[in-house]
Amino acid sequence: MIDIDLSGQTALVTGAGRGIGKEITDRFAEAGADIVAVARTESEIEAIVEQVEAEHGVEGVAVPTDLADEDEIDALIEESVDAFGIPEILVNNAALNLAGPLLDMPIEDVDAMLAVNLRGLFVLTQRWAREFRADNPGHGRIVNIASATSHLGVPRMTLYSGTNGGVRSVTRGFASELADNGVTVNTVTPGLIGIDRIEDLVEEQGDEIYDLDRIPIGDLGDPEDIANACLFYASDLANYVTGTELVVDGGVTFTAGLYK
Repeated sequence: MIDIDLSGQTALVTGAGRGIGKEITDRFAEAGADIVAVARTESEIEAIVEQVEAEHGVEGVAVPTDLADEDEIDALIEESVDAFGIPEILVNNAALNLAGPLLDMPIEDVDAMLAVNLRGLFVLTQRWAREFRADNPGHGRIVNIASATSHLGVPRMTLYSGTNGGVRSVTRGFASELADNGVTVNTVTPGLIGIDRIEDLVEEQGDEIYDLDRIPIGDLGDPEDIANACLFYASDLANYVTGTELVVDGGVTFTAGLYK
């Protein structure tokens, strides 16, 4: 494995308390980055901060934040800067997936997904970029997490897919606007990853929802696959890479054969 060293840097990771976000947080800490762990559930992010401090010898802070709330985002940036200065790395991983049929989806669910998946991501990135520009560390990385569903037409995930398509689109805009500040911005797009929620769903309803035999690689992805892609984008190996997308899906997107 290529040795990537993020010592002396700080990574702010949203959705850090579980699943892919937890793995990203751990992987970045293993590479030496201090951590700002962000999620709504305080106990989960406190646990991951305690873990990475004990296992990897880095420092971390847990900042419970509702990304639908602009004031809480401002408080998150303030607390991050107070603890470490402006984080050099921002990973926008948090997202809501409130699946449901198009004709019956409550507008409250529509608003909730838009508020977190797009508005929250935009506002956090905006606030981070303002502070980054003022502090001028000269070397910044943003990694946005999307979803392979944004390349497909997936029943019951129309709006979730749409918000992730929006994530991929704003990534290119961010990359264009922030390049002069020494910031690269890229997207990692996971396919079906074997986090607890997905593994339980596959076990209970897999034959009704997914055709796993159609994944060219032949199995679910591992959260570490996504964390490693994020680590690449955050590292010096990706100094000249911005506005791009790395699809980590075992081939699902180009075959379009997973979802029933």
